[in-house]
Amino acid sequence: MIEKIKQFIRVIKENQNDIILVIGIILISLISFGAGKLTSTQIQNSENQPPAIIENSNRPSGTITPTPEAIKIQIIGNKNSKIYHYPWCSGAKNMKEENKIYFNSKEEAEKAGYKPAGNCPGLLNP
Repeated sequence: MIEKIKQFIRVIKENQNDIILVIGIILISLISFGAGKLTSTQIQNSENQPPAIIENSNRPSGTITPTPEAIKIQIIGNKNSKIYHYPWCSGAKNMKEENKIYFNSKEEAEKAGYKPAGNCPGLLNP
């Protein structure tokens, strides 16, 4: 048994450079995979957020005001439920294309009889 261990150590010493190369490739692969997974998570999280929101110091704490760029974004209504969403909300993303109706503003959607989605941040804020 001791002879086999000595032989194994000799083999390792003879192939030390190859072993270091293989370990290096494995570590680089794991690091690359982790970085890719982290980037993927960040992209998914950013898709669920409005493109630009700013704090408004004149409003109560915790309320947000869309920037001019965000205001230009259309409102998407569901023809069946008569509920409207921002395009980045899950309700709009999961809606079938044939059920979508587009509005230029929340006011336009409400005049057409649509109600704001309760799970879409920013729609219910005054």
